[in-house]
Amino acid sequence: MIEVILTFPTPEGSREIAIESERTTFGRGGDSDHKFDDTGLSRLHASIYRDGDRVWIVDENSTNGTFVNGAGVSGGGTPLKNGDSIKIGNDTILNVRISQIKQKATVKAATSSPVNPVSVSSGSDTANYIIPIAVIAFAFLIISGAAVFVGISVFGGSTPQITRAADDIDEDSGDETGAEKPSPKPSIETDSPVDSTNNSNDFETASSTTSTTVQSPPLPSGKTYMSMTPEEKTRYVEHKSQKVAQIIGNKSGGAIPPNAVAKIKSFVDAYVTRLNSKKLTKCDFGDNLEATYERASKNAPFIIRDFYSQGVDPQIGLYLAMIESEHCPCLQSPTKALGLFQFLASTAPDFGLDPADRCNQELSSKAAAKYMKQLSGRFGTGPLSMPLAIGSYNSGQGALSKNLETALKENGSQERSFWTLVENAESLSKQFQVENIKYVPKFYAAAIIGENPQDFGLQLQPLSTYTN
Repeated sequence: MIEVILTFPTPEGSREIAIESERTTFGRGGDSDHKFDDTGLSRLHASIYRDGDRVWIVDENSTNGTFVNGAGVSGGGTPLKNGDSIKIGNDTILNVRISQIKQKATVKAATSSPVNPVSVSSGSDTANYIIPIAVIAFAFLIISGAAVFVGISVFGGSTPQITRAADDIDEDSGDETGAEKPSPKPSIETDSPVDSTNNSNDFETASSTTSTTVQSPPLPSGKTYMSMTPEEKTRYVEHKSQKVAQIIGNKSGGAIPPNAVAKIKSFVDAYVTRLNSKKLTKCDFGDNLEATYERASKNAPFIIRDFYSQGVDPQIGLYLAMIESEHCPCLQSPTKALGLFQFLASTAPDFGLDPADRCNQELSSKAAAKYMKQLSGRFGTGPLSMPLAIGSYNSGQGALSKNLETALKENGSQERSFWTLVENAESLSKQFQVENIKYVPKFYAAAIIGENPQDFGLQLQPLSTYTN
């Protein structure tokens, strides 16, 4: 086991930061784990990830970059070793010290009587204990009541409506799954479900409850998506896309480029065409939309549990399975990828999955959660970084990193994001142009419908609320 310490100079002398958790953040903003008064820092500038004895740093799309020994941190993150020097901002230097932890001698348990044993023999002593016990019991009742209230707020909601679907979403989502490791903190967040009595969307209320509020024009209440005008549909998709970015991006989001909104909307519209389609006799792409999301609701409890256990937002798992297999347990792609999360036989063992078990939904889910933990550690967990991690699930992390490097060389002023890849698609690989360019917009479309099913006439709860 190793000890990882960062040292940095201050006017009062050298100070230390111990890197012990899976993710430690640095920046100028109050949300960072370690805040520095350096005007060259972004609010969330960089993150250091740790997985056992593996430690690496990821730039979180900062304005001025992150450097290790003078070299810019790569798109996939840079491993750290003893003696490295990290520069962030204008003049913040963090020196890396990594050493083996010496085994401490085991302390034998004392055989003598316990220290200060509790005695309740006398009446006065009993009275002394009754008061604190009563206070603790009262506090427990208050906390229990608060927990029930939070549970109702998060998972409660009116029961939704119903409808169906036929989709021209392509069936090329089988991927070459294989990669490495780390993690963010998940948070299930959904917009308030549409009231089944008046079908009104609580857009602005939902928006105001997130830590980074994205303002958007008010949308008409009492309408389903299908009854909106084209302009209203575009505004709806833009708003909900920002909500998805907030959910998967550690509660911070931002504007989605217009061309990205248009791509997301095209997949939403494709899903909507399946609202009245005939239910298929076998599990496959293009099934009736209600049947597809009902199938997903049955898989949701174990996917939510598995992705939570890896520190990855459960909604990422729910909608990866949607675009990979439409929640079909044993779907096989032309590339021979198989199962709920489309693992190849050659790469499944990298994540603890026996190739023979790829049609086992729960085992496949555990492996996919491990894979996404690795990808989020490689690309970061911010609102711009997570779409890159999601995209790399389809293309492979090496291929996406290479495309990102090419895109940023084309225009260095652009953001490190999946949307930058979309903007520069013509100069990227054929695989990106043909397949990967669709992957993240399709993910957003699946999440918009799955977290707002009543807006599409589906009598379901948001998928992320199916925890039992």
